[in-house]
Amino acid sequence: MTMTSLERIGTVLQGGIPDRVPAAPLLCGASRRVYGITYDEWTMDGELAAKSMIQAHDLIGFDGILGLVDLSVEAADFGQEMVYPIEDTAHPNYDNHFINSPDDYSKVERIDVAKAPRMQHALKYMDIVCNEKAKDTAVMGFIYGPLGILNMMRGAENLFKDCYKHPEAVIAAEEIITEVLVDYIKAYAKTGVHAIVLDTLFASQSIMSKKMWQKMEAKFAKIIADEIRANDMMVMVHNCGNGIYFDAQIEAMEPVAISFAYESDDCETMADLKEKWGKKTTLCGYVSPATHAFLGTPENMKIECKKQIEELGKDGGFILATGCEFPPNGSLLNAIAMMEAVEQYGRY
Repeated sequence: MTMTSLERIGTVLQGGIPDRVPAAPLLCGASRRVYGITYDEWTMDGELAAKSMIQAHDLIGFDGILGLVDLSVEAADFGQEMVYPIEDTAHPNYDNHFINSPDDYSKVERIDVAKAPRMQHALKYMDIVCNEKAKDTAVMGFIYGPLGILNMMRGAENLFKDCYKHPEAVIAAEEIITEVLVDYIKAYAKTGVHAIVLDTLFASQSIMSKKMWQKMEAKFAKIIADEIRANDMMVMVHNCGNGIYFDAQIEAMEPVAISFAYESDDCETMADLKEKWGKKTTLCGYVSPATHAFLGTPENMKIECKKQIEELGKDGGFILATGCEFPPNGSLLNAIAMMEAVEQYGRY
């Protein structure tokens, strides 16, 4: 029997085996090209973003819709000055960070989510998408973790140094940010999203040690994850860092799925990762956005998807996806090729 996308992903997340491997190319900003608007329009108008995503989903038919706008949504509402390119992802003004010294962490103050423009944009976006698609397609909201938000306001290098030299200041700001994220989660619950993806990029060898992440962010990640579940949504984690800490993240957040781009710190191969973690959480990944989604061809995409289905798809527990957001200017033919690949190679 052919399942709906929602049934397919729901079956996998509950440990069952669906009709085929679910797939989600994590198409976000690229959806604007289907609707024919500029990136800044997509970024700043929730209704246009929703119409873009709905049309992109109608065209490509992916199993899961991710409500990522960009990684600066929360930081902008806390006061970070932004840049909104016409044809690329919005980002902080790197010449004018909100936090310019350890003392500036005290500038992070609690804000009202109902009056936060960018978070309200994301909520409107997901509300419209859910009204159109949530009945038969998995829809996931997106929240950046507290350290990620501070990264957007401080810069990665300086934040990393502050975690060592001024941890109390960083943690105090995280406490305030987490309180706001709890309110954000409650607002997300009203949109009808099935899950929230929490991005915990700093929980990887590419950024900081496991011990440091557990000290600096794990307790806040747990609060956020618990709040997501308390509002009847599933917890999913995204981390596209190299050598991610599956063990620490599962301990802190107990996610139903982890979206990743590289092997975990305790596994040398994807086969090892499947063996060690495949029964503890659903694996979601790991097609390279650069190599296969942006630079590749549809045929190369299909070959790579077939390989990953064979590596990780046995006995369920796997959602085929890009390891991070589908490139905003990548060929949509490659997203279509991913869906063709699961139809051709991913049937159970």
